[in-house]
Amino acid sequence: MQENSKDEFLKIAEEYVLNNAGDHVEVSYTENYDELFVFGYQAKDKKVRLVGQGPILLVKKDGRIFEFGSATGIKQALLEVITKLNKERLIRIFQKDYNIQNNNYDLIINDIYEDDEYEDYEELDEFTTVLLRNKIYYLLRNENNEVKRHYYTKEKLKEVLQKTPANLGHNFDKYLEDVLIDLISTNIYLRWTLSEIK
Repeated sequence: MQENSKDEFLKIAEEYVLNNAGDHVEVSYTENYDELFVFGYQAKDKKVRLVGQGPILLVKKDGRIFEFGSATGIKQALLEVITKLNKERLIRIFQKDYNIQNNNYDLIINDIYEDDEYEDYEELDEFTTVLLRNKIYYLLRNENNEVKRHYYTKEKLKEVLQKTPANLGHNFDKYLEDVLIDLISTNIYLRWTLSEIK
């Protein structure tokens, strides 16, 4: 999709606006960047001024769209999307089909150790430290049928990780992509995968 001309990106923008905002609006501005095509919309009737909508960013390479509200300016939106795409590139080295727009993944730990005779617990300690600093939690239903959040302790987390593969879910206070970047930055040899939640 990258080879498309500005006119083709404008056509995609017009179609997106028509399908998502209606035929009473039109593309009101565009800006062209290396990886991204930015556009916005406004009412066709010049007497009407719409508020609430912000910049819309089209990823040229694959056609994905990131939409923002009026509280986000173009530069801030560009910074956010480029940051997300850079994180996605890094994570895709380890999980090739990762899509940062999909927050619906469980983190599966496949293996902590190099082999069965590996006696040093350094990797396990390192790994649990990363997970704990990213505030990993689990959910439990109490006697009143209420679901409560409980943060892992180091001991409980190590116990769970003794049996791999271990599904840790997606229960972190931070965004999963930030947890994955932290894991990658700490130890690129830890074996993990993501499982898309259906």
